[in-house]
Amino acid sequence: MQQLSWTDDMMLRAERPETPMQIQMLLIYDPSTAPGGKVTFAGIRSELEARLHLAPTFRRRLTELPGGLHKRYWVDDPDFDLDYHVRHIALPQPGDWHRLCIEVARIHERQIDLRRPPWEITLIEGLNSIPGVPNGAFAISLKLHHCAVDGMESVELMFAMHDLASDSPRPDPPESPWRPDPLPSTASLLSRTAINGALYPIRASRVLAPMALKAARRLAGLSPKLAGGVASTLAGSGPALPPSTQFNESVSPQRVFEALFHDLADIKRIKARVPGSTVNDVALACVGGALREYLHRCGDLPDQSLVAACLISLRGAADKGSGGNMLFGRLQQLGTTTEDPLDRLASIAAETAAFRATSDKSETTELLDLVGTVPTVLLGATVKAASVLPFSGPTIANTTVSNVRGPDEPMYFHGARLVRATGLGPLVGGLNLFHVVTSYNGTFSIGVTADRNALPDPATYADCMEAAFQELRAATG
Repeated sequence: MQQLSWTDDMMLRAERPETPMQIQMLLIYDPSTAPGGKVTFAGIRSELEARLHLAPTFRRRLTELPGGLHKRYWVDDPDFDLDYHVRHIALPQPGDWHRLCIEVARIHERQIDLRRPPWEITLIEGLNSIPGVPNGAFAISLKLHHCAVDGMESVELMFAMHDLASDSPRPDPPESPWRPDPLPSTASLLSRTAINGALYPIRASRVLAPMALKAARRLAGLSPKLAGGVASTLAGSGPALPPSTQFNESVSPQRVFEALFHDLADIKRIKARVPGSTVNDVALACVGGALREYLHRCGDLPDQSLVAACLISLRGAADKGSGGNMLFGRLQQLGTTTEDPLDRLASIAAETAAFRATSDKSETTELLDLVGTVPTVLLGATVKAASVLPFSGPTIANTTVSNVRGPDEPMYFHGARLVRATGLGPLVGGLNLFHVVTSYNGTFSIGVTADRNALPDPATYADCMEAAFQELRAATG
């Protein structure tokens, strides 16, 4: 048994039917590299079955604690059924991009059954009319609950599913057949809950005591000027909150999806025009330009800059394959009031550089540990209450942006070459637009997930994203 971290547990407690907390990868393949130039559903199922032992996530499910008094545990699923998790659909012909986006959005909006291992794979056939994609291509939608993995860990799951050559042999089978461990009894779960409750004051003191001493030392060393700045910010004279937009209203259960793909070399050429900028800065500048253009077309562009909530991974090399979530967030101005695209990129790069110069990973980890000392039930109730009425308070951010770097080399699944990769992210009430930035084998993509009411015309937003990218590329000369 492995207990969820408090972060993973919050992913469960914050979920509602209209806001399923799940992430999704859309992977598009060229079957011509597979043996015989064809991939079948039976072959895909067989390939997955041969790789289940490479990632514990595949066969673990959650167990409920009595009364929900503490964090749940991962346990082996004694009734694991691969056929439940692997599905198969075909696009109506001509099998174009628009229809693929509709089907992917429909898959994303359905909640995962948390009584089973929280993942689903859907084979999507009939991709016969998508520019840049070989005729006869197929796609795989891999959907996982966010309590099981974050974006970086989903890439590790990709490695478990794929090979680095089309003719690679399957991985060696396990030394012995998989047999699930027995499920814990109610009595043992109650006992664990009681022990955790008894040890809670000790654990909390281990986190709170050193942090209180460190905070006291820092406060004592604050200069009068800095202390005055903190006081003025707390008094309400600091930077204004971002404006509210159509992406900051209540959320419905319906989703839309779009994505654009570009050569990573073009993104790097744009990056080179602004010294000190990064590929992620270019992505943020594209998002800012797209939002500026879209809201301008809607006649609703605010005078203040829109702000993105940027998700950042705390996962180090030693944490790969550990599952769960190791994330924190920061706020980033998107420069939507700036007309010149290079000026927008420069301002974003300056802000992110300042953040990197002053951020401390250990301090962020300590802050997350501090939040984790709040009793689980109380923290869960707070998160759920905030997700129910997020739009009654001030807008903190207008969109979410998550950057997930994929493999740099080509990958193959059952012999078929992966040609495109992008992703979808979860929405919460009041943040109804999510951008997933992904790179894979020289290709750069931005996948967009949105509430249908917030973005009723996703193809128009895709046009705006393309226009923002072309503006940046043209500005590089």
